[in-house]
Amino acid sequence: MYFATFLRAFAGFLMLLPAAVPADENVNYIRDQNGCGIVNPSPRAEETVTWSGACKDGLAEGTGVLQFYQSGVADERYEGEMKAGYAEGNGVQTMLDGGRYEGEFSQSRQHGEGTFYAADGSIYKGGWKNGKPHGFGSYRTPEGRVMRGQWIDGEFQNEEPADPNRT
Repeated sequence: MYFATFLRAFAGFLMLLPAAVPADENVNYIRDQNGCGIVNPSPRAEETVTWSGACKDGLAEGTGVLQFYQSGVADERYEGEMKAGYAEGNGVQTMLDGGRYEGEFSQSRQHGEGTFYAADGSIYKGGWKNGKPHGFGSYRTPEGRVMRGQWIDGEFQNEEPADPNRT
């Protein structure tokens, strides 16, 4: 099934996103070159980060570019808004494999309206909730087949007729 392939690609993308965690003393941060903190609940060995934006109360704030590195090699990149160390508001996240999400974030997860372009050429455009497709959305396979309909927590619920030339 086409969507199963998309979900596997998307699951890989999600593994690299910081998970939303409550704002308390148990939050892990990674610090940039200036000591500014970015929420990072799953740190990896030899992982570093740079942040081009402002730092407020020791945490990334405002608009800027967040670049992760793994063993000194550029990895995930986020361009957009940050608040209290989280990706918050509009942004673009680009993965090393070429996958890209453009849209709204809340606590470093896709939340609101956005589009995910998978490295295999598939595209999901629509609603997001807590990092998963949710609400009305369309999915286009690499071959051009389009499925449009309702999604709940990343699961496709029903299909509406779709124009193969639209996403």
